[in-house]
Amino acid sequence: MTAVPAPSSAPTAQPSVGRQVPGRSQRCILVVDDEPVVLAVTTRILADAGYLAVEAPNAREALRVLELGDQPIDLVITDVVMPETDGHALGRLIAERHPGLPVVYMSAYPAGDVFHRGPPGASAPFLLKPFSAEALAALVRDLLAGNAVTSGRSPTCEHADRGHILTSPPQQS
Repeated sequence: MTAVPAPSSAPTAQPSVGRQVPGRSQRCILVVDDEPVVLAVTTRILADAGYLAVEAPNAREALRVLELGDQPIDLVITDVVMPETDGHALGRLIAERHPGLPVVYMSAYPAGDVFHRGPPGASAPFLLKPFSAEALAALVRDLLAGNAVTSGRSPTCEHADRGHILTSPPQQS
């Protein structure tokens, strides 16, 4: 099982486009994480699962990739805790500028901790690091097939048994 490591204090990576296994899906996933190792491992998992994976080391680069539109993006996976613009704010900007584009939030911190200001949406998918390659691939496959939660759909816990995936961050009481 491949697992994505927890955050470290490594320097940021430069954006990279286009890791894919030949002859597989043309679905494109934008991965946003300020940790170079997590970014590389996550995009590698997606490439091994047959997706085109585009890397962005921060929210600014992610928005640039989305605005340029060189490669149509089908799904965004973003870390929540990042410097400058965090994943929560990035998700709001994506919802404003690209309505309907699904966003998966990931963090090494529990959803209740990272969404203390309120969840990004009642049904936003959340992936707790470290996660397995199988869990990530299953979530992406289901989201792209329309079988799992995306913004605006009703919450489900379909992936709860597949490696710490929650489809709706817990509400604070």
